[in-house]
Amino acid sequence: MLVFRFVVFGVVAAAAIWISVAYGVGRAVDNVIFRESVDKASQWGQFMASRIPDIEDLAESGMPTEKQRATIEDIRNIGDVFRFKLFTADGRLSLISDDVSTGRYMGTADVMDLEPMQVAATGAPIVDVFDGTNKPNRPDLYAEAYIPLFDGNGQVVAIVEVYVDQTATAAYFRESFQTFGLMLMLFCGLIFAVPCSAYYLQRTLTERSRKDAEFLSRFDPLTGLLNRREFSMQAKRHIENNDLSVACYLDLDHFKAINDTHGHSIGDAFLANVADVLRENCRKEDLIARFGGDEFVIGFQNLSIEDATHRVRSIVQMCKKQIDIEDASITGSVSVGLAEINAEDGLDVILKNADTALYHAKTSGRNNFAVYGTEMGEELKQRYALESRIRHATENSEFEIYFQPLVSSKDQQIIGHEALLRLLDDNDNFIPPSVFIPVAEDLGLIEEIGRWTIQTAIQKVAEAESDKMLAINLSPIQFKSGELVNTVCTVLKDTGFPAHQLELEITESLLLEDSMSVEMQIDCLRDMGVRIAMDDFGTGFSSLSYLWKYGFDRLKIDRSFVAALDGNSERSREIIESVVMLGARLNMKITAEGVETAEQSKFLSDLGCDTLQGFFYGKPSPFRDEFLETAVQIPKQGKTG
Repeated sequence: MLVFRFVVFGVVAAAAIWISVAYGVGRAVDNVIFRESVDKASQWGQFMASRIPDIEDLAESGMPTEKQRATIEDIRNIGDVFRFKLFTADGRLSLISDDVSTGRYMGTADVMDLEPMQVAATGAPIVDVFDGTNKPNRPDLYAEAYIPLFDGNGQVVAIVEVYVDQTATAAYFRESFQTFGLMLMLFCGLIFAVPCSAYYLQRTLTERSRKDAEFLSRFDPLTGLLNRREFSMQAKRHIENNDLSVACYLDLDHFKAINDTHGHSIGDAFLANVADVLRENCRKEDLIARFGGDEFVIGFQNLSIEDATHRVRSIVQMCKKQIDIEDASITGSVSVGLAEINAEDGLDVILKNADTALYHAKTSGRNNFAVYGTEMGEELKQRYALESRIRHATENSEFEIYFQPLVSSKDQQIIGHEALLRLLDDNDNFIPPSVFIPVAEDLGLIEEIGRWTIQTAIQKVAEAESDKMLAINLSPIQFKSGELVNTVCTVLKDTGFPAHQLELEITESLLLEDSMSVEMQIDCLRDMGVRIAMDDFGTGFSSLSYLWKYGFDRLKIDRSFVAALDGNSERSREIIESVVMLGARLNMKITAEGVETAEQSKFLSDLGCDTLQGFFYGKPSPFRDEFLETAVQIPKQGKTG
């Protein structure tokens, strides 16, 4: 009986000890989690305030810029902050960001929330821990904290409400404390170790969070390179000490195409590979940074421009090598601009000079580098002026369309016109299409310009109710979005212009990609009745497989072959004759461009060219009623215009 009592007493005592320990452990866990939540939420709130640019303006507007949106998503992806809200200084909600979207609520609310108002009034944060097991889209345990943001005068300018996932932290603490609780039940003397262990664990996690936040404030999380802020701070210090000698601005060529083709994970891996190349070609003392996106910057210390150029040349060569990432083989390239550092210049001027040299390298063909010189400043001014003119002309429909006659070689009658895009500069002088069209393509405006050209040219000819054909040149970029077929179909339907009278001209550069999308769009256009011509035939690769695959309705002989006839060039005659014979065998019409003399006209007509075009029959001019006539005024002799 005594043994039984002793056992019962032991069990009861053990149970009492266990209950006491469990209760104490539970309270300790709750306290530790709460303190850890306060620290972590406060750190993330201040970290986001320092990382998100112009956060005060964002709080007032609730409309994030692309840069702010990208920073918010980066913070949300790398940390355990799964949601946050932004309030104005008077407590009105202006922005919500969660794992669904950034800016799900945008704009400033009409009413003020109580908690942000209290934080704004006291300047003290409010932190609570909640159970989210029965709440949709919430972790099992999370902290919700209202953190005030202060300006330089100590005034509250905004309030950030941070939602921090504490599930893993709570699980970690509970598992740890349960182990301690079991030990305490067996060894009651160790009960004093619980608060010590809790404090140690809390301090460890807090220190880890602090180090993570400190790392993210200085380094790029993807590549491990310096971020823009840290680079700027270190570079300014080295410039003051005359240590920094050369600055380089790097930009990946056509990086968007890599992301679009292979996905962002492959794109990120490619960026990391470029970062490794930069490290390999730089020294410990050199500053290497990723400024964001596909932009990198290097600051060489105590290095001559010649040695820096040698290292940059190696970087360019290594970056264009093919690399295998997962199941993809990626071939990319970089363009680099270098600028020598003058201690009298500020960092902004130095980076601007390097960026100017980078632009020069890109306009020179990419996969290259350039060293900044004073002459680049004037080139950049001219480029910016041209870009401004193109943007203004696009926004205000200030382009003009000129028409050049297409003449039948058999009876010298006008059978149609080619629509040619024209643009005047600020002094009413024509800017050559070969100059403004590539710039419009770089600006991403060529699709909008091309859509306007198709609509306007067809509209003018349709209103004249003419039965003549209309030829329009296309840029390869107009095929990229996949909207070309819909644009042409809509314009033909709205204007009533017959599809068989429309001829769209493409160049061989479009076909080099061998894109299924391009092939499908060409097939759709032909199914509509639109005719397709290959422009400038003979100047590019001129693969016969293109003619077989796409079944062109017309080949246009480039003007360079026609111009060579004046020198009695047998080679040009043979080439033209071969093209005419090829067209006849493939049932394709042949147009000769650049006809300027009666001799050229006669030779090309005798050879079998169906259609002739050039100054001999008329210069390009604005649309007028005379275009409805079928006869053409032919000069008696010699070259015209």
